[in-house]
Amino acid sequence: MATQLQHGAEAGATGRHAAHRTRTRIAVRALAVVALVALAVLVWGGYDRGWRWTGLNPNITLWDWLQVLALPLALGVTPLLWHHRQRLSRNHRTAMVALLLGFAALASAGYLVPMSWTGFTGNTLWDWLELALLPLVVATASVWAGIGAIRRKHLVTSGIAAVGLLVLVVCGYLVPWSWTGFTGNTAWDWIKLLLLPLIVPCVLVPVATRQLGDRYGPPPTRAVDH
Repeated sequence: MATQLQHGAEAGATGRHAAHRTRTRIAVRALAVVALVALAVLVWGGYDRGWRWTGLNPNITLWDWLQVLALPLALGVTPLLWHHRQRLSRNHRTAMVALLLGFAALASAGYLVPMSWTGFTGNTLWDWLELALLPLVVATASVWAGIGAIRRKHLVTSGIAAVGLLVLVVCGYLVPWSWTGFTGNTAWDWIKLLLLPLIVPCVLVPVATRQLGDRYGPPPTRAVDH
């Protein structure tokens, strides 16, 4: 009898927990929809209707939006990717690669056409590093978390990337390659650029992985591709 009561209490607690999670998920989605609608109205009013109080006008380019949204979006996506990283299917990976390729095509067109509304023209490689390096490292935190012991392939890949970056930096300063935007940047500028992107995978990701693992348990198992 006591065992039945215990099972009943556990089932009730599980049901209440599931209901709470469902209500939380619905509330989060509702807030996201409201935020998107409000943003759409703000953009429409600023760009199309000329509402000055929005601060939005044709001079606010895609580059300006990326400067505002890149890091918040990366921070928002990171928990989802961490929790579901082992359940990502081939279709998910294909969609992410397609998204990156599409953005690369847009960036290329922004420079070559050029398309003034993108605001890409005139921005150097240094500007792109300042814009995207930290959000990219944060967004790929689940990849860093999924790496266990460092293997030879990790060392080889890191070594190749480091050598390539070193060659690029040396040429950027000595040739000089103006498109890199490296000329004029001091060691202190490089420290400010690289400090947080290095701290995230080396310090923050291992700590967060342990804490999330202790709290939520291991992530769901990976889906099987058919």
